[in-house]
Amino acid sequence: MKLSKKFEELILKQLESFGCSMGVTHLVMYLASAEQGTKASFEMIGQWPQIDRLLISVEDDPSLKVSSPNRRWYPLQENDILLGVLRVETDLKGGNWPVSLDSRLKALSLSLAKCVSIELERQNKNEEINYLKNQVNVIIHQLRNPLAALRTYAKLLIKRLGSDVDSIEIVERMIIEQKQINKYMDSFAQLNSPIKLPLEIGEERLLLPPNLDNKKLITVQSLLRPILERGKANAKLENRDWTEPSLWPDWTLSPLKAKYAVIAEIVANLLENAFKYAQKDAEIGLTIMSKGLCIFDNGKKITKIENEKIFQKGFRGSAAKKIDGTGVGLFLARKLANQIEGELRLLDNASINDEELKNLKKKNIFYLELPIKELHS
Repeated sequence: MKLSKKFEELILKQLESFGCSMGVTHLVMYLASAEQGTKASFEMIGQWPQIDRLLISVEDDPSLKVSSPNRRWYPLQENDILLGVLRVETDLKGGNWPVSLDSRLKALSLSLAKCVSIELERQNKNEEINYLKNQVNVIIHQLRNPLAALRTYAKLLIKRLGSDVDSIEIVERMIIEQKQINKYMDSFAQLNSPIKLPLEIGEERLLLPPNLDNKKLITVQSLLRPILERGKANAKLENRDWTEPSLWPDWTLSPLKAKYAVIAEIVANLLENAFKYAQKDAEIGLTIMSKGLCIFDNGKKITKIENEKIFQKGFRGSAAKKIDGTGVGLFLARKLANQIEGELRLLDNASINDEELKNLKKKNIFYLELPIKELHS
């Protein structure tokens, strides 16, 4: 077991903090180690006082072959597993160990055992992480070639289709989706670089492709176009009505600050939910308002009881009972909306005061209100 420097320093500090107490003259900590096919041994990893740095095992220390009333051994144990031992030497006459000393040493051994257990867990987790990172690299490498091949075949197909405009448009959409998958690959490739964990979103952050190039010009329209095209294709496949904007207000065409790229993530998640949970004949769509976006479906109305509950982490409404899911999508969508100082809510038609929203007569309307003035560079 290769120990980290921080772990060794922690052990030494614990031994030092106990030193010179109630007749104790020497404290030595050993870790149990055993390679496959060999006899288990106990290797010294720290001692107080630090007489020298010669760390020898119990088996190789001749002084320990002879028993002594001034020496005791305390097991470092986690459940039924022996992790190591603590050797204690004293100058007590006749080997009379006070009960209070024995109790304190038992507490010290428990503390040291917990330190060892945490260190072992940390090392195992690091090994798992390194293994997973290597696997991600292999998968990325293996996916690049077939993705490039798909693009090549799609271009060849366009040439063969000649003047079949409708078919060419479908193939071009396939090429756009292939580019999106390449963005996913770029995101995965970044996993092996140092990761700065976001303070507000955490590990639940949805894995839509990020805005990898902060210098790239983005607008609300450019963010939503691929998502709307995908929605249109889904609606056509499911033979359901689809509504999308025909006019784009100025605020959707002006350059956005990079942090507002998460608008795409929120909208994609809401549309995905609509396609997943709304009845097969229900209309789905997106409408642009003066202060934000409305993502709607005309399926079965979400009940008042579930109106706020659906934004709770892990909650799944009655429409989702028989459909796979985790119940975190709306929770994350609202969290992202709050992060960019926006607001996401399910509108209750009976309590809508805004005339613009009141005219949108749909069963379920998720309103993403945005800080319009702050959006643009």
